[in-house]
Amino acid sequence: MLLLKSQKVYYESTLTAKAVKKKFDKRVIPFKARGSIIEVSSFIKKYKTAEVFYGGRDGNKLRLSHHAPRKTDGSGATFYGEIRENGEGSVIEGKITLPIATRIFAAIWLAAVLFFALICFALETYSGALAFAVTAAVSVLIIFRDSGKTNKLRAELEKLCEDE
Repeated sequence: MLLLKSQKVYYESTLTAKAVKKKFDKRVIPFKARGSIIEVSSFIKKYKTAEVFYGGRDGNKLRLSHHAPRKTDGSGATFYGEIRENGEGSVIEGKITLPIATRIFAAIWLAAVLFFALICFALETYSGALAFAVTAAVSVLIIFRDSGKTNKLRAELEKLCEDE
């Protein structure tokens, strides 16, 4: 499945918002990438062989990502949302999407590849145009692949909402 657009998620819990926050803080490794690829890379190397959930919480705002063992997945699907009180319990609501840096890179990369495909087509170099068009299609498959991240994030969010 491709993650071309954001997926909205909504989970209700009988736990209070305070209890969900506490559970989140226990289960998730705190990490906030500040736009540095090197920082993300060193974090992923640190947990190279472990399956971990990482992210952060700022008040009621949540950010949650998943790292699979032996993968370099710092630009994968991420949950962005918030915890709210809901009568007797709480609600986690947000969206699962690709980080903004990944989406910007994808837009620039695809625009450049398609531009070169159009140039080759205009110059009647059809094999070059076809090669660039195939490169664009493969790029979409690689950049927007889900690799099961969405399901892992959903499962972790469900665990956060479960009563212990």
